[in-house]
Amino acid sequence: MGFKNKRGSVKKSVSFSDDNTLTRNTLKRHIDHDNPPVYVRTTTLTVPWHLFLLLYYYIYVSTNYDTVRMLYLLIPLQIFYLVFQFNKSTVYGKKLLKINIPLVLVSLSASALLTLPTMIIIILFGAPMTDKLIETWLLSLHLCFLAYPAVYQVFNGDFKVGLWKKYFIMIVVGAWTSCIVIPLDWDRYWQTWPIPVVVGGYLGALIGYSIGAFI
Repeated sequence: MGFKNKRGSVKKSVSFSDDNTLTRNTLKRHIDHDNPPVYVRTTTLTVPWHLFLLLYYYIYVSTNYDTVRMLYLLIPLQIFYLVFQFNKSTVYGKKLLKINIPLVLVSLSASALLTLPTMIIIILFGAPMTDKLIETWLLSLHLCFLAYPAVYQVFNGDFKVGLWKKYFIMIVVGAWTSCIVIPLDWDRYWQTWPIPVVVGGYLGALIGYSIGAFI
């Protein structure tokens, strides 16, 4: 009577990836290579310092809170932040993934396309429907491109949305809570739609990217 071989077969794999291997004491010894973990390292590299500068420019330097010019500044700075900061802090399995240039462009297009459903949601939550439509669209552009690094990582990390949803949530919470100043009877220009919500979205993104790795 034959005995079955109880020893499990060892699956061998060969990787031709040129990604940098990262060794960390906190990584688990046994990695599921078919479904490797994705996480963001706890480092100050994820702090989006450029958002500090953009907020300062928007509030104290720009003429009448120039939302359009600020958007022109935001997009290239977000690309720079993704390539040289955020992506360098993102670990897939045991590796720091190199930046994927075609995916950078795809994610930019995806962020732009997300502005339409974002604008519809903003209107459903009470934004002016007709007289401030362009301003609402500009707001949705800011919010979507603030989320751009997280959008890229959703594509880059095999659509593991669970890890990145906290970044989206922080942007939404920041924008939503800032609405409380709009109906106040202070008669300030910065209460005009969508200035407070733009500032709130930036503050939410600033906090989210800064502490996202710790929560």
